[in-house]
Amino acid sequence: MSGLAFLLIVVVVTVVGSLIVWVRHRKPTHFMSSVDDFQREMQALSRSPGTTAKGPVGPRPRRSGRIGPRPERRPRDGGR
Repeated sequence: MSGLAFLLIVVVVTVVGSLIVWVRHRKPTHFMSSVDDFQREMQALSRSPGTTAKGPVGPRPRRSGRIGPRPERRPRDGGR
């Protein structure tokens, strides 16, 4: 009888696991689910290819360590 009990336990665990996976991955069927899907697709299509929700994607421009305009240089000849 122990072999039959082991087989029954395996079948029950498999059925319960399958039901959990099915419930978690099924498509939503609530009233607004199709509207939500449509809005999500329209948002994805409205962005240009090089941008995200936060802004453009790509390398940032280099910044120098200085703040403000460059100081004027004096001539090297000593001001003669």
